[in-house]
Amino acid sequence: MTNRRSTNFFARQEQARSNCRQLVAVFIVALLAIIIAIYFAFRFICYINLTTTIFTTSETAADLMRRSSFLWWDPAIFMLVFITVTFFIFTASIIKMRQLQKGGGTVAEMLGGRCVDKGTNIPAERQLLNVVEEMAIAAGIPVPEVYILEKETGINAFAAGLTINDAAVAVTQGALEKLTREELQGVTAHEFSHILHGDMRLNIQLMGIIYGILVVGIVGGEILDNHRISSKSIVLFVAGLLLTIIGYIGTFTGRLIQSAVSRQKEFLADASAVKFTRNPLGLASALKKIGGYVYGSRINSPTARQASHLFFSKSCGNFLFADFLATHPPLTERILLLDPSFDGIFPRVGDNGQTFPSRQQSNALSSTNKADLPAPGLMPAAVKAPDVVDRVCSPNPDNLNRVSNILSSIPRQLKDMLNSPAQSAAVIFALLTQNTCVQRELQLNIVGRSPVAPGNSEDFPHLCELTTGLQDDQKLPLVELALPSLRRLPAAERTNLLETINLLIQADGQITLFEYSLQRIVQQYLHKNENAFKKTAYFHISQVGYSILIVLRALANAGNRGNTEAAQLAFNAGVARIPELACKNPDYYYTENINFAEIDTSLQKLDCSSFKIKQLIIDACAHCVLSDQTVTLAEAELLRVVSLALHCPLPPFDPHESTLKTT
Repeated sequence: MTNRRSTNFFARQEQARSNCRQLVAVFIVALLAIIIAIYFAFRFICYINLTTTIFTTSETAADLMRRSSFLWWDPAIFMLVFITVTFFIFTASIIKMRQLQKGGGTVAEMLGGRCVDKGTNIPAERQLLNVVEEMAIAAGIPVPEVYILEKETGINAFAAGLTINDAAVAVTQGALEKLTREELQGVTAHEFSHILHGDMRLNIQLMGIIYGILVVGIVGGEILDNHRISSKSIVLFVAGLLLTIIGYIGTFTGRLIQSAVSRQKEFLADASAVKFTRNPLGLASALKKIGGYVYGSRINSPTARQASHLFFSKSCGNFLFADFLATHPPLTERILLLDPSFDGIFPRVGDNGQTFPSRQQSNALSSTNKADLPAPGLMPAAVKAPDVVDRVCSPNPDNLNRVSNILSSIPRQLKDMLNSPAQSAAVIFALLTQNTCVQRELQLNIVGRSPVAPGNSEDFPHLCELTTGLQDDQKLPLVELALPSLRRLPAAERTNLLETINLLIQADGQITLFEYSLQRIVQQYLHKNENAFKKTAYFHISQVGYSILIVLRALANAGNRGNTEAAQLAFNAGVARIPELACKNPDYYYTENINFAEIDTSLQKLDCSSFKIKQLIIDACAHCVLSDQTVTLAEAELLRVVSLALHCPLPPFDPHESTLKTT
């Protein structure tokens, strides 16, 4: 498949910033057009009111002169209209964005979605959850919430949210019933591209801005719906009619913005999905089914038009300028990029429900691509330090296979416990409970006093035994599986959960790297939602240089415990990638007692840096970790925490992964 633009994460961020600037420019033009239209509509209403008023014999000559010399341009009135309309539209946009800041689940529910219960026994829903969980962990991001649009028979899907921490993936009932696992995986990978590359934030901003532009027409429609034509309300009726007509300026502009921003992103998301699954035929087959299905990808929800740019495929049509205002490229064009042999004829999709194919049937769909995939059980290929930056938000089938093997190896009893928030919290507590008698008693008392603790405290020691038997590379994936359930906890219980985690970690007076990683991941995922227009505070290395050195020193120490010389070399390798730091010859000291509070403060500051600086940080961290051509479990966990904190998620490394050469 030919990429029309780079799928590199940092290049996509630069493109997103460019799109955002264009978005603001178009919004300003639309705002001015609406203000001018409303001003002249207001003057027209004044003119009608003036000319239709009944003449009386008591009117003076001055009154009659005022009727005959009506002024269409009045600067004072124009300024009043300008201030009023601007305030009204901006207020509507901000209110809408505040609503959408609650997370992707809010958008899904607005469109009629139902959150899928992790304990569901419905095979199609269970399959969807498995696909989303595997892809999220393979991509190195928290598992998003999963929704189904039960009333939608068309084949479609979308991802929404401000960040990877509050994302949600939704599919229609039609997609759930008509798509095979391979096709569903392709569609889900497409939506994960939007999550990973930050498209969701721009989409949320776009929804808020479009709502502000459309609100004029919405008000006009409400006036028309609630008032009949009469001699007493003719002015109000005309006002409603004019506002509705003016609202079409907003509708046209909104659709223009949606089409301009959305179309190119769909090609990039298709390319990223193929890179993730290495199965273009799965995604192409899903698009072919949309073309051959009687309901296509249509969405019937009344709010679908506001969110049309979110969807996998076209959700609603345009009566005028259909091609010009289309939010998605033509199906045929997308399919040909995935499957050049496509003849343009869409296969007919029947009304029967989805049949779950056997493994042999599933493999047949992508048999032409299987030669590129590693055999079952093989670990990811060796990675070179300079290539790590390109792996940001770019998982591949190797990551997916490895994660699938890890998840299948976790005991079913533990995974079943993640179906409820309370039991998920119990699993987190069990992972932090130590084996030594004194500490264990103290930690059991802490868990027993927590309101989030499991109802039957007698079962908790057995749960601790189950988690003790886990392999090191199974623990963090188990934490990630628990996150969607933990997010359903009330705000007060979330706070208590984080406090209990902190108490359990502090029970022995020291913090291990695993404990810090677990705490940081859970805290970041459960943290209150971010602002839709988060600002970048640091644009120069000199502003964050000390924080970068703290992170590099921690990585060097964590990956080379007991080996001061190797740790020094690792630190130097990382610093050398940032000339502004290397020229100052920063001091290095070795310690096995890592100051995680200092790291936490540094990561919070670094997250406010520009993406150009974040790219340099990830590159420096990669060279620090791979200076000895190996990746230890400690390095992998800390590097994962760093990348998540910077909102530049990396797919998980194999702890035994090595590289032949480090540049």
